[in-house]
Amino acid sequence: MSLTFLFMAVGLIFLGLLVFSRSAKKQTKPAPVRGDELPIWPFDPMPIMTDSEVIFFKKLQQAIPECHIFSQVQLSRIIEPNEDVGRDRQFWFNRICRQSVDYVLVASDAQTTLLAIELDDWTHESKSRQKADAKKDKALASAGIPILRFHAERMPNVEILRQQILEVIDEYSPSV
Repeated sequence: MSLTFLFMAVGLIFLGLLVFSRSAKKQTKPAPVRGDELPIWPFDPMPIMTDSEVIFFKKLQQAIPECHIFSQVQLSRIIEPNEDVGRDRQFWFNRICRQSVDYVLVASDAQTTLLAIELDDWTHESKSRQKADAKKDKALASAGIPILRFHAERMPNVEILRQQILEVIDEYSPSV
C-alpha cells in the first residue's frame, strides 16, 4: 500500500509541475498593446512639407535637375555608425535615429549622397534647436556629407541656389 501511495504522490507532483509549467508559459506572453484591438487607428494624412519647404523644393528642382532630391530624410537612412564604434553601435545609432534633414541631394546613380540641405525658419533660433542642429551638422560632417543651410525668409533665387550647391558639391565631391 505504501508503494501505491508513493506512486500516487509522485504522479500528483508530476501533474502539478506540468500544470504549473503550462501556466507559467501562458504568463510569459506579452500583454496586448492598447489599440491593437481596434479595426482602424486614429490617424489622418498630413503634408510631408510646409508651404515654405514646397516653394524651396520647387526651386531646388529647377536649380539642380541632374540630381535626385529627397525630402524629410531620416539621418539613419544616409549615415550609420562606422566599424570603430564596436559594441557601441546602438548608442551611436540612437544619437541620430530621430533626426532628419529637409532635403538630400543624391547623384544620378541614386546611391551617392552629395549634400544635405536644411531650410531654417524662426524655430531654429531657440537654444535647444541650435543644439540639435549642431549635433546634426556634426554627425553629417563626421560621415563626410556636407550640409547647406538656408533661411526660409531669405531664399536665394534659382541661379544663386545652383551656384552655391555646386560650389559645395565640388568642394566635397570633386569627382562627381
